[in-house]
Order: sequence, then C-alpha cells, then structure tokens
Amino acid sequence: MKIQGERVEPADDPSSAAEAGFKKLGFGRAKARSSKGGSLAGPFVIPLLLAVIFLFSAECKAQENPVFKIEEDISRFAYSGGGRIAYATRHVYSVKKIQLQRDDMWIAEPDGKKRRILLGEKFVRGTGPFSYTVRGLRWSPDGSKLTVEMGTSEMINDEGETREGVMTLLLDDTGREIIIPGADSVIPGATNATWQADGVSVNYLTELAQANTRAPGVPAAKSPSTPAANKLFTMNRVKPFSEGASALFQGHLFSVVAWSMKQDGGVVIERDSGATGTPRLVSLDIARETSRVLGTLEGYAGGLSVSPSGKRVAYWIDNEQLEVREIGAPNRMARVRVPLGTLAWPADETRVLVKRGPALRSGGLAWFALPPLMTVMAGAAPATAEIVPRSILHDLEFRQFDISPDGRFLAVVEPGKRNLLVYPVL
Repeated sequence: MKIQGERVEPADDPSSAAEAGFKKLGFGRAKARSSKGGSLAGPFVIPLLLAVIFLFSAECKAQENPVFKIEEDISRFAYSGGGRIAYATRHVYSVKKIQLQRDDMWIAEPDGKKRRILLGEKFVRGTGPFSYTVRGLRWSPDGSKLTVEMGTSEMINDEGETREGVMTLLLDDTGREIIIPGADSVIPGATNATWQADGVSVNYLTELAQANTRAPGVPAAKSPSTPAANKLFTMNRVKPFSEGASALFQGHLFSVVAWSMKQDGGVVIERDSGATGTPRLVSLDIARETSRVLGTLEGYAGGLSVSPSGKRVAYWIDNEQLEVREIGAPNRMARVRVPLGTLAWPADETRVLVKRGPALRSGGLAWFALPPLMTVMAGAAPATAEIVPRSILHDLEFRQFDISPDGRFLAVVEPGKRNLLVYPVL
C-alpha cells in the first residue's frame, strides 16, 4: 500500500491534467544571414573577430561554472533577502509496509554550507498514516522565519482511502515550530502564505469552498478538483504570537496574489463570485486594509509577479503577450511578445528571465529586455514590442529557477536528479 503526498500546483498554476497536455516548448534561435555583398578583408578583420570570440567565450565559461551545487532531490526552494536558500528534499520511507513521503527542510548559506532544520519523519499530524510534499516556501522579510506550504495526504480507513488537503507550516530558521495561540503550528487550508514586515503577522489565502469553515488546528478536507483558473480565494491574517485568524478584505474574492515584501502589500487578480465578469488588477495595502484598482484586464493567462522594488507588476494577458504596468501610475504600461511561462526579475528591472511552459515542467531560460513604459489613454492598449530573446545556459532545460533578491545569482533545479545549481547572473 502506498500513501504519498501529491505534488500540487500553486493556485495560479495549471492543474496536473492540464499540464499533461503541454508539449515541450523551447525558445527559437535566430539564424545568421549571409551577406550578398562583397566580403570584408584586411588586416583589421581577424584581430577584431578574435577579440569578439574571446569575450563571448569568457562570458560563456563564467555562466558554465556554478558557484555551488546542492546534490539533493529538491522539490522546492526559496531565496531569503540575505542570500540564504531554504529548500525541501524528497524523503520517502516505509512504516508497516505503508510507503510515506514527508519532505525534509534545509537551509543553505551563501557559501554553500547547509544544515537540516526539519526531519520529515518526525513531523506528525493526526493518528493515521500521513504524508506531505512541500509545494511552496517563502521567507519573512527579515530572513528569520518561513512559511512552508504542504500538500497533504492522510489515510482515513483500513481500506486505504485517503483525504487530500493543504496546510501551511510556520517555522523559524532554526527549525522551531511557531505555535498559533490555542491552535497549532500549521494553518489548515492556507495557501500562498507570507510574513508581513512586522514579523508577527501572516497573510494567506483560503479557497472559497472551504473558507471560514475551520479554525486553525482542524484537519483540512479534501480539496475540490476545480481547475486552478476557476478557483477563488478569500484573504486572511493570523498573528501567531498574539492572536488567532481574522478575515482581510471581507467581501472580496481573488484568483491569484503576488506579494510585495518591499511595500508590505501585494497585487491581486480580483474576480466576481463564480469567476464571472472581467478580471480586475488590484493593488493592496495590507497594513491599512485598503485596495486600489489598477485596471480591468482584457484577459489573464497567468504569471502575476511584482518587481523587487514593488513599483512594477507583470502578467500574461494571453499565451503570447506579457504586460507590464507601473503600480503607482497604472496608465503607464508596455507589452512584449513573450511565450507564456514563469518569470523572475533582476535587481535593475530592465529585463525579465522567463522559463516557457507550465511552472513545474522543465523548460529553457531566456532573457527578454523590457521596453520603456508609455502613458496609455483609458480604453487604449500599448503596442506589442517584438524582442529577440537571449537564451542562457546552452538552452538546457530546468524544472525550477529563481534570482537572488540582490540580483547577483541564479538558482536552477535540474530535471531528473533535481539537483540545485547556483550561477552568477550575467
């Protein structure tokens, strides 16, 4: 008999069934064109070509050499503001002929030294066989605490039937569980959880179908099989050191959120009940519990992301167009032709690194330069810029990736063995 935690996608990712229909997608390479005119000749051409080749080779060699490598079966990872990497490793073992999976948690320092902060076998909930996989990690702004999103599977009878669910564990960077008063260190049903800048508050989403039906500490029920694009969520807050959970932005429903650690807020896609109507792009001020509509979108295909400064937001409006807006002046925007995927921002915010395809499918990485933002009149749309992508790491495919908050390093997870490699950003 086998009970393993399901690898569950975040709320804004395609469902597993939808992902199975995707084919491998790669970035096209520009073909060199031969000139029909006369050839260049002379004593200056060869030295010039040699110099160009030398510079190109030096850049390629720097990109080829990782700063360090973590040889583990990594399921998720996340950078802290100080450059540390929290990561989860797959841990499968057997108890009385029942196979369980409970991922371990580790922290790697910037120099590559690592330590385990949670041994999955010792993390137990309930009385029956219990498995989980880590499907999301997020650091607190001060780098001292973590939220760990888990997809859970619990055996509920002797016939081997299981109940699937989701919960978020609160940990500090030593591995100590952070207990919610009158409850537990986990928040049942919580997804996309994040610590606020005050270090004492945690904001999170709860799927509408199960919102406000359980208090912290009560086991989560089986998640409905609604496609991710149609799921709606309420927003909540808990203060683990002082009080229990409370609702945020009551009466509002969201399909996805991108948190902004810089502004202690976020940007959401707000929808009407039943996921009807046109999606609205909304900026949230969590501390004041106020919201501001940035615009009504023609469509939303995924990839909502706030830039490191908290001043820009990017998202795909369809499978081929990435839109970028200035949060403080939402009529300033730009569009770029970029295949749908996931993106990461460098520190200077002049370009984005994109992995094409579903979030947890392997894909190649390429840089796309962003055009200047232009003021657009109400009801109008910016022209779509055509940008030639610059592929990196020899067009190899990777399962996950992220850029360190200071913009200096790129971490990637290889397919297959799922080792994590860290490269300098060029």
